[in-house]
Amino acid sequence: MAEVTATARVFFALWPDETLRQALNQASDLLHQVHGGRRTKPDTLHLTLLFVGSLERDRLPELQAAAAHIQLPRFEVAFDRVDCWRHNRIGFLTASQPPAGLFDLVQALEAQVSEAGIAFDRRPYKPHITLLRNADCKNAVSVQANVDEVEVKRSGRKQKSKPALAPILWAARDFVLVESSLDSNGASYREIARWPLL
Repeated sequence: MAEVTATARVFFALWPDETLRQALNQASDLLHQVHGGRRTKPDTLHLTLLFVGSLERDRLPELQAAAAHIQLPRFEVAFDRVDCWRHNRIGFLTASQPPAGLFDLVQALEAQVSEAGIAFDRRPYKPHITLLRNADCKNAVSVQANVDEVEVKRSGRKQKSKPALAPILWAARDFVLVESSLDSNGASYREIARWPLL
């Protein structure tokens, strides 16, 4: 039996149901055909809301109590853009018009966690779902270009632009606190707690 460490690496996230996970995995396949790299395992696909990082396990109840104070309405996010960051070689899915409800949830988490005296990653929030790691982001492709179009561009011919994928609509009904563990097979996640949105 694995030894339980004194600290846990944790974050808050939106977690997809099986239907949504399949749609995200299809988007991952499309982006992989363009940029290569290592695809995110389907069972680990998620949208991070707030990354806490390493936290003493005896403080997890404080973190859960902080999250339990959040009473916000449900919302929907239309993920309609794929892109690739060159600086960290991450291929990802994002929303061209993220809803206010998403940012309200992130800000509420930041406020509650801060009030509990727990440190977290305070970088500006950029909603994205990581689909690829170690991606070749040098391929300058339109965020809405599909793989067939990319091949046409490389051959020097022009063709009318086509959308890469139909928007993936994520109906956010709850959010979760997750523990992340790393081993030789990559990241694995364990749900610690879940809270409903109104």
